[in-house]
Amino acid sequence: MSLNARDEIEALVSELKKVRKGLGIQAKALPDTAGPPLRRVAGVLDTDPPGTVREKLVRTLGDLITRLPEGNHAIAQAVLGFGATAGKLYTHRLEELGREADRDMRTMQRRADEVVYLLAELAATSAPAPPRPESPWHTTALDVDLIPDGAGAEVFEKREIVSHVPDLAEIEHGISLGRVLGRPGPVDLKDVGIEVLRGGEVHSARILSSSRVGFQLRPPRVLGVGDRHEFFFRINVPKISPFYCCTPEFPCERFRLNVRFDRIPPPLRIWRIDGEFSKDAEDPLPVRKPLSLDGFEVGADFENLQPARSYGIGWQPG
Repeated sequence: MSLNARDEIEALVSELKKVRKGLGIQAKALPDTAGPPLRRVAGVLDTDPPGTVREKLVRTLGDLITRLPEGNHAIAQAVLGFGATAGKLYTHRLEELGREADRDMRTMQRRADEVVYLLAELAATSAPAPPRPESPWHTTALDVDLIPDGAGAEVFEKREIVSHVPDLAEIEHGISLGRVLGRPGPVDLKDVGIEVLRGGEVHSARILSSSRVGFQLRPPRVLGVGDRHEFFFRINVPKISPFYCCTPEFPCERFRLNVRFDRIPPPLRIWRIDGEFSKDAEDPLPVRKPLSLDGFEVGADFENLQPARSYGIGWQPG
């Protein structure tokens, strides 16, 4: 092994040990924790927003785990925070796996270090993920009907996209689920129901963070440059904060949102969220344009949505 190759592996070992700390891939700071060696392997661009950085890292690490010998999959998933131990601290993840395997903590830590080294070896010999086009597709029209129900909600989404690239076979998608007081920890993927009603199929659903689920939409045919395609799907959300926004990764020409409050008490007040930073969208304190119910419903329309900005409706529960 050359000195440069060994140095690269050691750099990746150091990166992976940083990532595994705390909540692992579920950690809020993951996009900032990963340094240049790991970002390079995941194909992260300097212009990628944090959500894209997280998605690329999670996808790359998940792919690397599948390339390990099958006997190492469970320990690798626990080390990085995938699977059944997601949402628990690093030492707790190892302790839980150690109890199942009847191994002490020292043995589990040694096995964790071995798996990290094997992952680093695989990462060092992997070709960096090719950079994605700045915008492989964009949304021409997005229509969402949201029905809050208890702590969760039912979401119906109809989306038309236009491909900017040849051979577009997969469309990355995701939804952020709000945090509810008294229900700490990440969302459980099995509690989220995603069903395509028209336009293709959903696959590869995965947890991207403690409050975000990612999945892929596959159209019935591969799209070429300029091709349009429409998806219509339903998502059952187990818990949701009192707001709903579209925060596009790529440009969106039009977004229509309708919220129906016939399954919960009417909100005390409702407001429009228009082009705010995503971290501010949940904050109920800023002064915003008020909205009024029409019977049980309230709606809002937006045009020319900009990437990484949030557009939608917030409310104060009754």
